[in-house]
Amino acid sequence: MPAGSRFTRPPVPTAFARARDGATAVEFALVSLPFLMLLCAVFEAGLLTLSQQMLSNGVDRAGRSVFTGTFQDGYNGTAAADRFRTVLCAGPILFRCADVKIEVTTARTFAATSASDPYDSQAMALSARFGSQFQCPAGNDVVTVRAAVVVPRFFTLLDLSPRKIGGSGQLIVATAVFRAEPYAAGRC
Repeated sequence: MPAGSRFTRPPVPTAFARARDGATAVEFALVSLPFLMLLCAVFEAGLLTLSQQMLSNGVDRAGRSVFTGTFQDGYNGTAAADRFRTVLCAGPILFRCADVKIEVTTARTFAATSASDPYDSQAMALSARFGSQFQCPAGNDVVTVRAAVVVPRFFTLLDLSPRKIGGSGQLIVATAVFRAEPYAAGRC
């Protein structure tokens, strides 16, 4: 500073307005929470969609074995639901295979088919009655296959699902309805 010059300090409000020392930190603090919430929502939606697709693929694969009669031909004395679950879980899955509940019902016509709801809205849980029916299909039967499993939710703060299970679970369901090929009746 030259001798005799006076240094004048700007008024405090304008100095504060011009200061840029912590602007990046403040902007990051304002943007990071919504960004992380969006990132978590996208991650969880991706996992749920992938789990749903894997369950649907498993129901299609296992349903195909019932459709063609190979399921009945492969009778080996074990419970039909356990054998069906083994075929369902033969591909890649993101859930515990032992937790999958399966229900197979038969009818003579498509109009007579029925599928029970696996969700108990009163208890907000998997229905205790679901998974108790496995009717062995015969040739030309209309078959309804329904599988349900509870998958974990990691970010329950962002939960908008109507079918919550407990505090951190999500029910996913896959259904297939088809007329079996005209094969000879077999054992399940």
